[in-house]
Amino acid sequence: MKVGDMIRLQSGTRNHWDLRTGVVVLLEKLPRADTLEYDWKVLAETGHTIELGRQIETSSELISAS
Repeated sequence: MKVGDMIRLQSGTRNHWDLRTGVVVLLEKLPRADTLEYDWKVLAETGHTIELGRQIETSSELISAS
């Protein structure tokens, strides 16, 4: 996955953030100081940005590649 991709988050993440569709756009990779390497800043359907762990790369559905 890369910046600009549109993905659908899995239901648990969608419910946690109270998102109706769970469709987000990947905005930026955020570096981390630990072994997880990076997180993602995403633009949610609400117009807000959310920081999510890179685990979304394996648990989300790619809707549209940039």
